[in-house]
Amino acid sequence: MSSGSRSRLRRAAPYGGVLLLGLIAFLLPQVSPTSFVLSLATTALIYAIAAAGLGFLWGQSGQLSLAHAAVFGIGAYTAAVCAKQLGLSFAASLPISAGVGLVAGALVALPSLRTSGHYFVILTFAVSEVISVVEMRWESLTGGVNGVTTLPGAQTLFGLRLAGRADYYSIVVIFAVVVFLVLCLLMRSRWGILLRSMRENPDLSTSLGINVPINRVIVFALSGAIAALAGQLYLYHVKSIAPEAFMSNLSIVFLLVVLLGGKSYLLGPAAGAIIYVFLPEYIGLSPVRSQIAFGVILVVMILTAPDGVLSLIGRLRERLRGPRTEAGA
Repeated sequence: MSSGSRSRLRRAAPYGGVLLLGLIAFLLPQVSPTSFVLSLATTALIYAIAAAGLGFLWGQSGQLSLAHAAVFGIGAYTAAVCAKQLGLSFAASLPISAGVGLVAGALVALPSLRTSGHYFVILTFAVSEVISVVEMRWESLTGGVNGVTTLPGAQTLFGLRLAGRADYYSIVVIFAVVVFLVLCLLMRSRWGILLRSMRENPDLSTSLGINVPINRVIVFALSGAIAALAGQLYLYHVKSIAPEAFMSNLSIVFLLVVLLGGKSYLLGPAAGAIIYVFLPEYIGLSPVRSQIAFGVILVVMILTAPDGVLSLIGRLRERLRGPRTEAGA
């Protein structure tokens, strides 16, 4: 095989990996069709989509936001308003939810133009709390503390029924594959390289003529659109939402998911979401004990594998290659 062919194959490998994993996920209803497993898998995929936006924001541009859950909630409430008050279908609501999330993400980014580091993180936490209060108080739009409990009846998308658990799981798989493919394309694009240069040295990037503030707003807007998309998927999955579901503790969950998988890896959020959703259920932990367990896991991960569980695979591969290289030498 020529070097050019190997280079093209190497460039195409991440996309092929996403498609292969998507195909495996798509086959889950045939392997384990129980409602319990499908419900967990749907939740894990939705969390993976939301966390993928945060992972891209944090891993590529170096910006961390604790308002991610608030934007996730904005997407869910926008879809609820579109469905219940405007009578729009899931498909018609989707661009509206994503658009509102895009604007919300851009607005969250504005303080980053004047602050940075932990000051900005604290500001995003404050923004999240303000949005939660607004959702509780704006009863005519959000239902207040009671939230939204009903949605319009039968709908289809891609020929699949939104009301069917297996069909809806397949819909979420399709969206997850599309989101991860788009993020893979962006990470490997010139813009992705630009974001990483901003992350490493924003002053040098500015001196080279890169508009750092505008690019920060754009990456926040993209992250917000993805979070809002996940919020709409979450609404149609659980069928009811309330403001307490989108408070800052959910942002901590998304942060944990990204840290578990690895913020520098495309599929890190997916790996982290699977661990977060499935692990407590299959080892029988109560909610309180699962929080303690994840606290311990997080401490251990930070000390032993700060780049997430996917970095362990890379380490193992390097160790396996080592003896062969020495033998060949």
